[in-house]
Amino acid sequence: MRDLLHEIWESLRQNKFRTAMTGFAVVWGIFILVVLLGVSKGLENGMQANYGSRLSNSVDIWTSWTTLPYKGLPSSRYLFFTDNDAQLIRNLPEVELFSRVASNYGVETVYGKESITLEVTGIEGDYQHIFNKNLLCGRFVNARDIAEREKICVLDERAIEMLGVSAEQILGEFIKVNNVRFRVVGVCEKGERWQGASMFIPFSTHQNIFSTSRKFQKMSMTMTRGTRNIEKRVKTLLAGPMQFDKDDPGAVGVWTQEESVEEQARVMGAIRLFILILGLCTLVSGAVGVSNIMLVSVRERTKELGIRKALGAPPITVMLSVVGESLAITSIFGLIGVLLGSGVVSLIGMLTANAQEQVLVNPSVDGWAVMVATLILIIIGVLAGAIPAYRAMRIKPIEAMNADK
Repeated sequence: MRDLLHEIWESLRQNKFRTAMTGFAVVWGIFILVVLLGVSKGLENGMQANYGSRLSNSVDIWTSWTTLPYKGLPSSRYLFFTDNDAQLIRNLPEVELFSRVASNYGVETVYGKESITLEVTGIEGDYQHIFNKNLLCGRFVNARDIAEREKICVLDERAIEMLGVSAEQILGEFIKVNNVRFRVVGVCEKGERWQGASMFIPFSTHQNIFSTSRKFQKMSMTMTRGTRNIEKRVKTLLAGPMQFDKDDPGAVGVWTQEESVEEQARVMGAIRLFILILGLCTLVSGAVGVSNIMLVSVRERTKELGIRKALGAPPITVMLSVVGESLAITSIFGLIGVLLGSGVVSLIGMLTANAQEQVLVNPSVDGWAVMVATLILIIIGVLAGAIPAYRAMRIKPIEAMNADK
């Protein structure tokens, strides 16, 4: 074994340029595969971060423009929910958690000498559990706040970062919105990644300040049973009271977390398949390059291999010499490709960590991916050297002696 390893080393050392060019094909193939796997992991994490905090059985319902006329009413009417509409949805037997939601964007908020703009959202108590809002300190909006129209608020991490204070510092302090003072009773974690800084207040308080008509545009809920057919049921239930055609593709929109998760799974499955095909094609091209170089190597060493066989070297020794050289090239340069690819993935992660809208979240290369890549490298190394090795094993000493004539 020691002699075999020495022989492989000497062959690689004496053909530096050939070894380097062969190795580059292997490095490039495994490098591309590792980077693509890391980026796909970042994409998957990003998709999960956008909606991953929500319960899997959550549903959003919102109003929009009608696209069909209804009993003499024209199309292109913008609809709003009323408390009666909310009660119809809340009374569905499979509805578990429920919250009316009303939002205003770009609202100027003042704390001391600091002034920021954020999203002010009026909510009910179940909102915290529907969206899995974890508190850093304090409490969330509760039923008493809504009943008594309390001027209290809960800020998220993005808001206090913009204000330049800690959660403990701002708890119990007052901030001013539309010249109305709100006492901060809690601080929660950042919301979904597409959202900006947010402030949550009781829904009843939001209506008094921002919507005196008492109309709103969104409801969020969770359901005890599947959500697949909920859109048709919601439109049928609300069509009469809200005066729109139940078959109107606009009017009322319905989004379910269940469908979103399934769509994400389909998208990620397609991405993984694409990466697998592209990576395998790149590795196969590298294997073809290694195999061609090993055929050239066998041709150059024809006389040497023939003399060794004439002196009694077993055919298997000749074969192991060629396969070993191929395996050494793919293993050494493949490891370099894995390390370079992992480094680039880490660099991408650092460069995108503080992006305002993160598409890639914590891109990384899983251990299983490295193990699979290593196994692929070993298989490629053996296969790339198999044909040249078989040819070397069949060389006859007399033909080898006359190879240069």
